[in-house]
Amino acid sequence: MVSKTILGAFALLFAAGSNAARAMKRMESVSHAALASQGWAVARRPASQESITLQIALTLQNTEKMISTLLDRSNQKSPNYGKWLDRDEVNAIVQPSAEANKAVVNWLKSEGVSKVHSDGTVVTLATTIETANRILNANFQGYQRSGIAKVRTVEYSVPHDVAEHIDVIHPTTFFGSTQAFAPVHAKYGHSLETVKMSHLETRQGALLPTEGNNTKQQTVTPDCAIIISPACIKQLYNIGNYTALATSGSKIGFGSFLNQSASWEDLKLFNEYFQLPQHNFTKVEVTKGAATPPVLEVAEANLDIQSVVGVAYPLPITEFLTGGSPPFIPDLEMTNETRNTNEPYLPYYQYLLSLKNSELPQAISNSYGEPEQTVPRAYAERTCILIAMMGLRGVTVMESSGDTGIGAGCLSNDGKKRKRFDPQFPSTCPWITSVGGTQAVNPEIAWVDSSGGFSDYFPRPSYQADAVETYFTKRAPEKVTTTWLPYYNNKGRAFPDISAHSLTPYYLIFENGEKSLSGGTSAAVPVMAGIIGLLNDARLRAGLPTLGFINPWLYGPRSSEFIIDITGGASRGCDGINWQQLVRLNNSGIIPGATWNATIGWDPVTGLGIPDFQKMLKSALNKKDGGQAWAGEVGSEWTSR
Repeated sequence: MVSKTILGAFALLFAAGSNAARAMKRMESVSHAALASQGWAVARRPASQESITLQIALTLQNTEKMISTLLDRSNQKSPNYGKWLDRDEVNAIVQPSAEANKAVVNWLKSEGVSKVHSDGTVVTLATTIETANRILNANFQGYQRSGIAKVRTVEYSVPHDVAEHIDVIHPTTFFGSTQAFAPVHAKYGHSLETVKMSHLETRQGALLPTEGNNTKQQTVTPDCAIIISPACIKQLYNIGNYTALATSGSKIGFGSFLNQSASWEDLKLFNEYFQLPQHNFTKVEVTKGAATPPVLEVAEANLDIQSVVGVAYPLPITEFLTGGSPPFIPDLEMTNETRNTNEPYLPYYQYLLSLKNSELPQAISNSYGEPEQTVPRAYAERTCILIAMMGLRGVTVMESSGDTGIGAGCLSNDGKKRKRFDPQFPSTCPWITSVGGTQAVNPEIAWVDSSGGFSDYFPRPSYQADAVETYFTKRAPEKVTTTWLPYYNNKGRAFPDISAHSLTPYYLIFENGEKSLSGGTSAAVPVMAGIIGLLNDARLRAGLPTLGFINPWLYGPRSSEFIIDITGGASRGCDGINWQQLVRLNNSGIIPGATWNATIGWDPVTGLGIPDFQKMLKSALNKKDGGQAWAGEVGSEWTSR
């Protein structure tokens, strides 16, 4: 692991309670120039005795075996298809060695760190800035951007004799934007004519089909051309009158970062307005204080819960709150001074993986991300492995692809400032299902701001190799394979995988007691999570396992039977504007005409296309696709023969 993450190795003298010199190995670094380009600046120097809590992720073993097992059990042709593992079985495959745990704990104690807790996979220490700087050869500073404060260092090192046992230490060099992928909200007015006109203008501004749009799309009622309601989603994706069973065992979850927390009161208003049965949800704190942040935000979380409920009522839904302080460790004392140091991804997935299978939702929606290059590679790789572990436990993890099209900043942050497309993490992780966006109805076309592209960190997984190769060799415009080739990694993991409606028309939701218009891929991913929740409902009622990691199924030979191709429209980006935030960027990379077009088959703006629920349901219960011939009523609309 060290060879993957170390940016450079160097020797230095380091006193550790004695005058003995110690060789150190640098684990991660980020340049001041990169931070400046992201808007981070030093705002204060922390006091030497200020508290800081760090987590040391020990090197996992047998990760290749774990991935191989995941792919085998996600393969519909395998006799092991759907035979998911429980928490202890997955942990047994990747558990760090006892030697690694002992070496790291002993190192910390030899440095005088007394508050140390290890669960065998992650070692947590509560210490002071002075001690953290000393033992990591770091320089923790208080950074600030747009009112957000974080204590971070631009580099850190560990002794050679423990380096091989450590994947990543956090929070250290990962600053992150961790933005919600929801575009600017619009106030709901008394007249919808202005909203309708804006939809028409946006649609006309998008690149229109060159190959003709797919005629298999569902026809929707005229009101869906103005506002997207739960009824419209059911029409668009052929959900019909399918009714889930609350006690089937199918559960849905979604993550809330950035002090977001969904409102029960707003959900009640949403249900009343659309005449849906009242339905509640559960809030769970992943990190201490997440339910009572200093400033509570509801916009993104409300879009998530209301979009899921509109599709998947009455299935149980859980919101996982990750704001506030770092993860609570019973052995350690946490203080208020450790606030604003939380990083969402690792604590979030570490918490989910700590749950028993019976406690885990089997469909999880996440609407947050950031440019891949702003996430240290070791941090991204560790997060991605944890997501794979979720899949092996029968959980479908879904992520919004992003709302900045091809990219916004479009400059490399390696100090060279090369023009570069901006793939979005965590969508670039191969073990997540990335959900892109469409716009308009009758027909749907690619949403102009749907993010997509190719990872610079992760190679292309085997399950999508044929589909992406077909795009490059038969469908991609010439500019993609010539003019724009220097700006992306054509061998990287391709995303998104599938899409759903994002914007124009807007989704109507409730926010702070009032109607509000919202959307983006942040709306598309909870819709898709709701659909997977319904499919899991049907499978569990039929005595089948949950779908788990669905990407091999989505890219399988029969997927064209239940995924409707989107061949019209295109995305934009790298034009000096952040279209998500509607701001002009200074000193960004301008790539004239940069676009991903929708086309026949997989493409980097809509993936494989949009779901047809009834046909997905038939496939999910079909023996040829890993289901079984099952005679009986499922929901109220489908009976197999």
